[in-house]
Amino acid sequence: MVLDQTEIVEKDGLKLVVKRFSDLPSLKWLISLPFKPLYPFTLSACERLKREYGFFKAGHGRFKTPRVYLVDWKDKTLEREFIEGVKLSSMEILEAVDILASTLASLHREGWCLGDSKPSNFILKDGVIYVIDGEQAVKSNSENYRIWDLTFTLFSLGASKPLDTVMESYDMKILRRFSHSYLKAGGSSSLLKLAIKTLNLP
Repeated sequence: MVLDQTEIVEKDGLKLVVKRFSDLPSLKWLISLPFKPLYPFTLSACERLKREYGFFKAGHGRFKTPRVYLVDWKDKTLEREFIEGVKLSSMEILEAVDILASTLASLHREGWCLGDSKPSNFILKDGVIYVIDGEQAVKSNSENYRIWDLTFTLFSLGASKPLDTVMESYDMKILRRFSHSYLKAGGSSSLLKLAIKTLNLP
């Protein structure tokens, strides 16, 4: 049994990420199945490779994606640039929230939805943000897909904890900071409100 596998290798002095896609996906994609009515998650190795390749090769504005060096469609393997930087999941939370929210707004304005928008999929390198995972990314005008991105992102940031405390709780700081940065970068206020409502946040 071969599951999805990612490894870092060095070829001719160049550090690369080699990603192998399997039709026996990891647990995280199996868990995503109940959410397919909200977002078009796929378990297919070929489709996930196709999505990631398409997302990486597309031109982007305010963020970058790793350079793709090789795609083997038969073996379902992608070799890409290794991004040496700081994952947003390792940064101070409010700083990470600013960057994540503005990047998500840029993605949405370009017509992209990620599906898997957790902070560890974003890396800051030399002041530039890179999105390093696109295997569930789709180009779509669907408002529901954008709402999923926003809901999942807020959930992953911990903003969905029960808020029976005062409005000045740390969770509310995250929510306010995210909302401000997302809207400032051109994100939709109506979709943000729906995402917040989905999480039962005030």
